[in-house]
Amino acid sequence: MRRVKNGRVIRRIADKTRKAGKGKSLIAVLAIILTTVLFTTVFTIGGSMIRKQQEATMRQVGGSAHAGYKYLTQEEYDIVKKDKKIKEISYRIVVGDAVNKELVKLRTELGYYEELDAKFCFCYPETGHMPEKEDELVASDLVLKALGIPCELGAKVPLVVDTGKNTYEKTFTLCGYFKGDRISQSQLGLVSKEHANRMTPTPVTSAMGQGVDASDYAGRIMADFNFASSFQIEKQVEELTKRCGFPEDVDTGINWAYMGDIDAGTMLMLVSLLLVILVSGYLIIYNIFYINVCQEIRYYGLLKTVGTTERQLRKIVRRQACTLSLYGIPAGLFVGGMIGKLLLPMIMENYTFAGNVDTEVVLNPLIFAGAALFSFVTVFLSSIRPCRIASKVSAVEAVRYTEGQDEKAKRSRKKTKKTKRVHPREMAFQNIKRNKKKVVIVVASLSLALVLLNSIYGIVKGFDMDRFVASMTVSDFSIADATLDNLSVNYFSIITDGVTEQFLADLKKQDGIEETGSIYMKEVDPVFSDEEFALLEERIFESEKGRKALEEQAGPEGAEVIEAYRKERLIDGKVYGVDKMVMEKLENPEGELDWEKFSSGNYVIATRYWAVEGEAGSFFLPGEKVSVTNEAGETKQYEVMAVADIPAACGFHHYGFFDCNFILPEQEYQNFMGESRPMRTLFNVKAEQEEAVEQWLADYCENVDPDLQYTSKATIVAEFDQYKDMYTIVGSLLAFILAMIGILNFINTMVTSVLSRKQEFAMMEAVGMTSEQLKQMLLYEGGYYALFTSICALILGSILNLTVVRTVGGGYFFFTWHFTVTPVILCIPVLAVVVYLVPSFCYRSMSKVSVVERMRRAE
Repeated sequence: MRRVKNGRVIRRIADKTRKAGKGKSLIAVLAIILTTVLFTTVFTIGGSMIRKQQEATMRQVGGSAHAGYKYLTQEEYDIVKKDKKIKEISYRIVVGDAVNKELVKLRTELGYYEELDAKFCFCYPETGHMPEKEDELVASDLVLKALGIPCELGAKVPLVVDTGKNTYEKTFTLCGYFKGDRISQSQLGLVSKEHANRMTPTPVTSAMGQGVDASDYAGRIMADFNFASSFQIEKQVEELTKRCGFPEDVDTGINWAYMGDIDAGTMLMLVSLLLVILVSGYLIIYNIFYINVCQEIRYYGLLKTVGTTERQLRKIVRRQACTLSLYGIPAGLFVGGMIGKLLLPMIMENYTFAGNVDTEVVLNPLIFAGAALFSFVTVFLSSIRPCRIASKVSAVEAVRYTEGQDEKAKRSRKKTKKTKRVHPREMAFQNIKRNKKKVVIVVASLSLALVLLNSIYGIVKGFDMDRFVASMTVSDFSIADATLDNLSVNYFSIITDGVTEQFLADLKKQDGIEETGSIYMKEVDPVFSDEEFALLEERIFESEKGRKALEEQAGPEGAEVIEAYRKERLIDGKVYGVDKMVMEKLENPEGELDWEKFSSGNYVIATRYWAVEGEAGSFFLPGEKVSVTNEAGETKQYEVMAVADIPAACGFHHYGFFDCNFILPEQEYQNFMGESRPMRTLFNVKAEQEEAVEQWLADYCENVDPDLQYTSKATIVAEFDQYKDMYTIVGSLLAFILAMIGILNFINTMVTSVLSRKQEFAMMEAVGMTSEQLKQMLLYEGGYYALFTSICALILGSILNLTVVRTVGGGYFFFTWHFTVTPVILCIPVLAVVVYLVPSFCYRSMSKVSVVERMRRAE
């Protein structure tokens, strides 16, 4: 068969067909825009948050390089440097730690850095230059501030440096500085290579296989490198180690930022959200193309009579879809990007890493490419069925086709019934029965928005502010070191005795302070006698409840972990010191909480282990004797006065495997555990003085002692409102866009239905049907859509509220579930208005043309 080059003709037909129905094309473009907006918003916010979290992790780790080798000699570094699979490599040399008394709370590490490695480690000078002379230094602004030295080039910086083998003092000249990160494991000071070589020459003896401690760090080379890809970094490092001939146990560092896994819950939520968007977009775009094809089926049949093949007909429909995508997708990408830019700061404020990075949207082309791809896939999938319908219809069937003809054929075969008067309501019902698939799509599209809105409302309504506030604070105000409750801070950098004597003295000078209470804490693993450990054997290791709790904590290898702890008698624990105010805040006490008796120094309060199915177990019971150990290894026996739980707002937010904790009265704690400053201090204030004290605290923590951070009931309420607003705004916006998609779907359905039945309506009027009856019929059709949507939304909304909302909300400690379908009920009147206005508009538009004109005009 001779091939005819008719591609240009097919394209022209497709474009002319699309331009002929500008109204339908506009609705299709709007649908594509809305679908793309949803995808772009999700991709923009999700991609930006992943990038920001990765950035925060890099800053916490202290570097952006994929991985590195530690404690190398020059010869070993040269071997690594020659490897061809490493994209870029640089190094630093450890000199020592700055141990000035002003830096006791700010660990500061000195070393020589190559320029590239300084950039890897975020310590390249923002002002000034890298050290060149022997006495030059680059330091972070936090270090300079702690030393009381201004950030001015040429300033003299006296440092006491501990190399691990010796200590020396030297006054450096500041040649550059950079902004330090409080979340970093340590602050950095950069010295010249000349200084590093003189004070800590690089050893020639390899440290591999010998074990390296702090006394041998100085002078060692720390190599940092990037591979061509961050995929499976750990495996790439293993292969590099083999190629270099290094032992398997060589000290390596893998950057956590490239190894983060999305937890199952977040992944499920993300996939569910994408599916909701995909389904909602598919419903409207499919319905638009399906209705358009059905409406123009005669046109496609006539094309077939002149020789157009099935493949060419599919190309015509698909080209229309692709062309509309070219209009809709770019506009959707732009609008979605703007919405993401507005919503990202609001969402990020509720994450622990938010304070450590900016909240600017990451305009990565891959994010927009992904959103565009998902949108195009949605359009492509939506056009598959309409393409098939257009290509399969025969010319004869197409010319004779009317909507719902299959239903008519079935009814004609039924037994003829006696003629009776027909109400417009019954006619409307028969009309929407013509195409059940169209009804299902429109109802599903409208219901989706109502169900989502109901689910969001159910979650937000369940947020209990009283529970949230009670879990976050037990007093009007609380003060502690800024690192204490910051989960982004490295564990070893957390300060647990940060409330200074100066602050406590200044606090006493403030008006309106009613009562104060302090909490002290030291991590000291308990050492038990045989009799005491026998009680743990009985209550923990041998009891069903205890073992179940331990196995849940230990994970898949729980049995082995438990046996190891049992064999070695390794029990994690902390010792707290509290005063009367804090003792009275202890939760779920078993036994008496008598301050006079407790403060005698002969008693201790024991804590419980983790709850199993809502029930917690006790390590020790009131009246029993237990041994408490201090940091010097000394033990002292106390009687258990009571068993209680430490409120989350009072305790240390890092937990061990066992956490067998004991609570002593403040004076006894200071006597036995040693003098120390409070971990956190709580205080209550007279109502009329709360605002003034809050202002004083804010100024104190910002200008007087930036190492401190306070919380108050007001800030916690604001945090709760912020969290609630995030869900409300984001969820409502998503529901609004889905509602717009659903309404567009309904409008398109009604308009095309009326347009395709102009001649039919004209014939009805010609045989005696009044214009009022015709209008009523159209209104009833819209009413049936509203009725079916309401029923569907109420049923699905109830089911999701009882299941998904209850489960998702249960993941929040401040959630109290309530059954509700209020949003659905409130939206029904709005839906009724929409389904009244659209058919009315359609009828008014149609009635402008006379009956005779409509009967004479072909579609």
